[in-house]
Amino acid sequence: MKISAGKKTENRRAILEAAVDLLIESGFKSMSMRAVARKAGVGDATIYSYFPTKDALIYGYYEESLEGAVRSMAEIDDFERFDLREKLQLLFETILEGYLADREFVSETFSSVFFRPVPGGKGVRAIRSRFLEIVREQFDIATEAGELPDIILKDLVYQCIWDYFIATILYWLKDDSEQFSNTTLFIDKSLDLGYVMLKSGVLDKVTGLASFLFKSHVLSRIEMIMDERDTFSRIKEEFMSHDAT
Repeated sequence: MKISAGKKTENRRAILEAAVDLLIESGFKSMSMRAVARKAGVGDATIYSYFPTKDALIYGYYEESLEGAVRSMAEIDDFERFDLREKLQLLFETILEGYLADREFVSETFSSVFFRPVPGGKGVRAIRSRFLEIVREQFDIATEAGELPDIILKDLVYQCIWDYFIATILYWLKDDSEQFSNTTLFIDKSLDLGYVMLKSGVLDKVTGLASFLFKSHVLSRIEMIMDERDTFSRIKEEFMSHDAT
C-alpha cells in the first residue's frame, strides 16, 4: 500500500522517537528492532524500509537533528545578515539545543557511532558530508560578500570545523555547569579566535607554513627513505645472486 510523503515523514519521526526512548530504557545492545517498531506503531517488517539496521536508526537520529537545525536557522528572518561566526555559533547551539531533551541517548550513542573500534563507515560519512556541505555553503557566502579572504586549503579548514564540532559535543556531554554555561563560553571564545584568524589571514599563513614544512622536510625524508630502500634492495639482490653461484 502506497502512503503519502507526509505519512512517511511521520512514521520516520515516530520510529526515531521510539528508538530514543527504548535505548534510554534498555541500552543499545538490548534494544530490538521489533520493540522499536511496536512502540512507534508500525509493522515489524515496515521498520526495515525506513532503517535496515539498529545502526541506521542511530545515524538517522543524527541526520534528522542536523536537518532540523538547518530548518530552524532558515526560519530566522535576518539570518542572512549574520556574519560567518554568528552562523556557525547558531548552528552549533541549535544542534545542541536539539540534543538537550535526548542527552542521555546522545551520551549513549555518540561514542558508539563516532568512536567505536570499527568506524561507522557509510553512516558517519553521510553525516559528515552533509555537515561539511552546510559549512562550505556559509564560507562561500562569506567569501563572495568580501567578509573573508579567499582561503587556501579550504577542505582542511572545513575538516577542522568538523573535528571542532565533534569536540564541542564531547565537551557538552561532560559539562555539568549550570545551563551548560561552560559550553556556551567555550563555543563563544573559540569561535572568536578562529574567526579572527580567518579574517586576518593568519590561518592561511599557518597552513602555508605547515604545507612548506611538509613538502620540504617530510616528503624529502620519504624520498630519502625510498632511495635507501632501493639501495638496500640492490645490495640484497647482488648478495643473493653471489651466494647462489
